[in-house]
Amino acid sequence: MTSRPLTHSNYTKHAKIFNNSYWGAFVGSAAQNINDNRNDFVKEFGIKGYYHRMPKYIFNKAHDPYCKYKRDHVETYKTKDNRCIIVNSPYHVSEEEEQKILAQGYIKYKPLYNDMATTYIFVTPISR
Repeated sequence: MTSRPLTHSNYTKHAKIFNNSYWGAFVGSAAQNINDNRNDFVKEFGIKGYYHRMPKYIFNKAHDPYCKYKRDHVETYKTKDNRCIIVNSPYHVSEEEEQKILAQGYIKYKPLYNDMATTYIFVTPISR
């Protein structure tokens, strides 16, 4: 019997939440600050699960045409209080691009992907 290698998700306190995410599936550990930020994210927002597919009505509400070409490492989570949190961690964001992202209602957040990508989150109710 061979054991599965440990992935990023295994180095957080919430492997069950992160193990099916793109980030969580990488073999090995992320930087400790990213693991800590992920743990804080779950606690701060009351994350209870990961969406394998973002509901279409949420995607359409949260991603105007600008974000459709400036999004990277997108993850979507469910909260205990019935909200959806979209995590977007693009590389190389100019000041102008950041202003467009923030104008859409995203909030700049501490790094959740790695230290070279900027993380933004969008919080929206799950119900229409």
